[in-house]
Amino acid sequence: MEMSLEAQSLIFAGILIWVSVLVQHVNNMKTRGAQFLMSDRSSPLSEDGLTGRATRALRNNIESVAMYVPIAAVAVAMQVSTPVTYWSALTWIVVRTTFSLGYWFKINMLRSLSWLVGMIAIAAFAVSLLQLAAA
Repeated sequence: MEMSLEAQSLIFAGILIWVSVLVQHVNNMKTRGAQFLMSDRSSPLSEDGLTGRATRALRNNIESVAMYVPIAAVAVAMQVSTPVTYWSALTWIVVRTTFSLGYWFKINMLRSLSWLVGMIAIAAFAVSLLQLAAA
């Protein structure tokens, strides 16, 4: 049985968060050292440089996943795959990848454009499911 792209996008959502955490963690270890990672972390992390960008990218990825996953999960549970849901899922996968890379590497236009397109993809996916439910 072939897995739909909508279902694959749910797996991608988990991988996206995992990679975002990994980037943040590795950067923290590099900049603050293993001793900081093993501490109670009572001193806040800097919001500057890659440390801050990795933290903000992770936070934003979590927010995007929180909006996207319920909609995609409904589509998968209903076994719905339409051109709109397919392209919305593919678009979301691509732009969340480019969003993260843009954030990590300070490519602000790529990050901002990716965020906007991702929000549009989530909205298109949701509207498509609502139209199917109303039909």
